[in-house]
Amino acid sequence: MKTYLFAALVPLSCTLGCSALVDLDALSSGGGSGSGPIELPDGTFEFVDDAFEGEFELGSFADTEWGGARLRLKSESIDGTFRSRVFDAGEPVDWTTFNWTPAGPYIKALPDSKGKETGYTEGAIDMSGNVLLLHLDGAGALTAGAEAADTSGGKNNATVSAPNGTTLSFEEGPIGQGIADKLETHLAIDTLSGNFDFNEGDFTWALWVKTDSSCAGNKVFLGVDTGFSGPHLWLGCAEGDAFSACGPGSPEGRAAGTFKSDSDDPADGVPFCGTSQINDGNWHHLAAVKKGHAQSQVVLYVDGIAEATLGTTFDVPIFLTGDDFTLGALLQGGYQAEGTYDEVAVWKRALDAHEVMAIYRRGGARLALRVRACEDPACADGDPPFVGADGSDGWFVDPTGTLGPPTDMQLVVPRARYFQYEASFEGYREGDGPGLFAVKVHAKR
Repeated sequence: MKTYLFAALVPLSCTLGCSALVDLDALSSGGGSGSGPIELPDGTFEFVDDAFEGEFELGSFADTEWGGARLRLKSESIDGTFRSRVFDAGEPVDWTTFNWTPAGPYIKALPDSKGKETGYTEGAIDMSGNVLLLHLDGAGALTAGAEAADTSGGKNNATVSAPNGTTLSFEEGPIGQGIADKLETHLAIDTLSGNFDFNEGDFTWALWVKTDSSCAGNKVFLGVDTGFSGPHLWLGCAEGDAFSACGPGSPEGRAAGTFKSDSDDPADGVPFCGTSQINDGNWHHLAAVKKGHAQSQVVLYVDGIAEATLGTTFDVPIFLTGDDFTLGALLQGGYQAEGTYDEVAVWKRALDAHEVMAIYRRGGARLALRVRACEDPACADGDPPFVGADGSDGWFVDPTGTLGPPTDMQLVVPRARYFQYEASFEGYREGDGPGLFAVKVHAKR
């Protein structure tokens, strides 16, 4: 699993005429195949790519294709690019805004305050029942006592526990930043609000993790242990040969954990283990779902795929008190893990398989765009370079903080006659990348 977005792009080979021009002198009031720009009521002009024939087909493809009524990665690819045809305004104009229609939300943080997304064809998330959401974005260093904000609406902030002089840092995550945890540090999550009184109800734990450390002796990414007879719940990694739930086989680190309502009852609850290695230095998304109580099912998902499904029985209600819910260790720092975490979330409901896959694909399928305005009708390489938001050397992505697809974004490009955009597609699995339905660009004379 690799991340290619924002890396240098390979040169694109033109297919079907990458310098095809569309100009304002061919105004059309309709969209679709081969249409010209549309004049809007406010006097601006809108250029549209939303079909293959005469539009997307006039661009150039590198490990991308048109299929399923969308632009997408080829089935054997994990990254690729698409470069659009050149739009011709017929004269120098101000290129003002643009927007695009993705198939789903990509590189986009989970919604705050129990928000519900709409407007996406696939992958929209309903955060109802969410009681913990740690985006773990930031910069600089965190010392003991610093807090990571919970944005679920429950205000269950996480507090850094670290020896004097030890700091935690932020690193690039699958969505924004993540917190790099060390063996002697962890974060304690405030559970006094009662939001984590699961009682006999369903719940889901989920997070992104990246680690290349040994999983020997079990390592806890997210866990609960009251230190006395009570719930013992953890999600982390274990060595396949050493953790009983994994059984004999590869000693590589696998996603693993245990859900028990009564730590002293050997017949209560269940340990679980995945099938794929996760301590390989790449980002992986883990989710553990409990559904039911006296007759319960526990499902472990790795990168959106169910790797373990187990039936079990929980004997007593599950309640948490104080700071017994931790990220990066169990209570008092036991079973310390070392890795980087992102988008840590807990729901007081059982997410279904489609929801878990959708959460994984927010970070595992990645779409970004950049633009340029040109004096040259060919928009040749380097004339000028592509830019992102604010005219910087970056990318436009679906903005976090909104509950729907991107709306008009301001362009910072020079006044010019010609315009072109480029889209980067990535997937953590071959062929499992984002989809792009349409791009609209606005210009004003």
